[in-house]
Amino acid sequence: MKAFIRNLTLKKKIQSIVFLCILLLTSVSLFNIRMTSAAHQKVLYQTVASSLSFSAKELENHLDVISTMADMVLADSTMQKNLGILKDTEQIQERTVAYKAIYGMLNEYYFNFRKNNIRYMSLYQGNFSIHTHIINKKQLPDSIRRDLIARAEAGKGKSILVTDYSDQYGLFMVKNIRRTQFLKLDSIGSLIVNIDMNQLTDSSTDTSHLYESADYILYDGGNLIYHSSAITTDPSVVSKISVSRYGLFQSVGKNYFYVRQALPNYNWDYVCIIPYDNISASLKTSFRFSFFITIIAVIISSILSSALIDSIIRHFNNLLLKMKNFADGQKNAINISYDYTGRTDELGILHTRFDQMVNEVNELIQNGYLNEILRKEAQLKALENQMNPHFLYNTLESINWRAKSVGAKDISSMAENLGTLLRITLDQKNKEVPLRRELELVQCYMTIQKFRYEDRLEYKVTVPDDLNSCYVLKLTLQPLVENSIRYGLEENTEGCFIHILAERSSDILYVYIKNNGSVFEDQLLEKLKTNQISPHGFGIGLLNILQRMQLTYGEEYGLTLYNENEQAVARLAFPLVRKENGNC
Repeated sequence: MKAFIRNLTLKKKIQSIVFLCILLLTSVSLFNIRMTSAAHQKVLYQTVASSLSFSAKELENHLDVISTMADMVLADSTMQKNLGILKDTEQIQERTVAYKAIYGMLNEYYFNFRKNNIRYMSLYQGNFSIHTHIINKKQLPDSIRRDLIARAEAGKGKSILVTDYSDQYGLFMVKNIRRTQFLKLDSIGSLIVNIDMNQLTDSSTDTSHLYESADYILYDGGNLIYHSSAITTDPSVVSKISVSRYGLFQSVGKNYFYVRQALPNYNWDYVCIIPYDNISASLKTSFRFSFFITIIAVIISSILSSALIDSIIRHFNNLLLKMKNFADGQKNAINISYDYTGRTDELGILHTRFDQMVNEVNELIQNGYLNEILRKEAQLKALENQMNPHFLYNTLESINWRAKSVGAKDISSMAENLGTLLRITLDQKNKEVPLRRELELVQCYMTIQKFRYEDRLEYKVTVPDDLNSCYVLKLTLQPLVENSIRYGLEENTEGCFIHILAERSSDILYVYIKNNGSVFEDQLLEKLKTNQISPHGFGIGLLNILQRMQLTYGEEYGLTLYNENEQAVARLAFPLVRKENGNC
């Protein structure tokens, strides 16, 4: 497949690219239409959700007021007194007076709070029952009444909402009234409040007129508490609208849009349902129209792009003709009827540069022979220059053996260490060496310097064995030790102690060179970089070490200079790498 694509003509490749671009733009356009539809749903959700949130808050407020009323009934001292008389006394006259008082108070509570959509209220104590509406009470079956009283008693004074009978009898709030006098807390009655769900929902949504045809569902888990339309009697509706906070579902061949919110204080779900067929039809019409316009645009774009491609390819064919002529051995480019010297676009530049290239090729061929000869001479010169250091190394070996033969141990040791130092320095094969090898170089250098400075120079190496095999950049420690000796002894009459340490931190190897004979100037490296101060050391400079390390390992590694506890500290940071068996 790749070979087939590579071998296509330029015209077909450009046409393929244009076609893919048109296809991509078409796909993006169709995708944008789909996204617009999704955005419309989101805006619709936000609008309905805002209205629904207010309605849910209103519904919660009504329920909270009814719950507060039930608490007031329980806490009413007169109600407590008369309910206690009904339970404790056997005298008919006292019971009659208490009954009338309770009836009056119950109706008073009812009339004060009936705007919260209370249908009726009932109080039960043993065989006694007091109601605000006898007709509604008679409609309630005994089995349901007994279940409501049992739930109230099980609640032990809590207000409990019963939703099991909402579809037929409405919502019930039940509360067991306990005697508060002397903290007896015995049951002296059960309050049952019947709430009209139709009125409750209507009163909670009558402030919203955004969607006149909106329907509402109220359900507790899988238990349907209320529905305002025949559509919600479908048993599959609750399962469909429980999937997400908003979306679409289908029922009885029609599409509906729903928004669901929770009533957290009551653990209920409150759903608003809006017919979506008209909205969907409008979106589909827009989609078809946009699709038709897109197809027309694709056809026109294809025709225009084909004509433009032909006009471009003609000039490439002229260039190919020139190249073929040159490849056949013609030194000069052939003449084309079209003049490209006045064009400044890419095609004009290609033709002009190709003509220039043809004129320069002969010169390049001749110069190539000459440059090759010069390169060979340079290589020979470099090989000759390498002979001098090797000659010096061999001479030091001869001095070493001669010194040993005459018993000059100091001279022998200096020559031997200098030879080792030179041998390691001349090694061009390895850019990186184990830490132990770099420390060996430092050891040789320090041995030579000890003959010069004797007791004024002391040094110590503290390196864990497992770090000796870690690789470091060659010739980084010795120049820093040399720098420490120069500034610690040659410019200071007192002694100098140099301490070399190594440690690991995560995946970084740190090597420290500390000396107590000198201090570093603040921001020394930055000043060297910006030429604020001029380097006047010898050997390999500090900037050389920093630049080599950062070029080799990256900007996060390198050399850091600072002062600590009256000591000058040079810290080298290397990546933790070991090329021998095992790990650092």
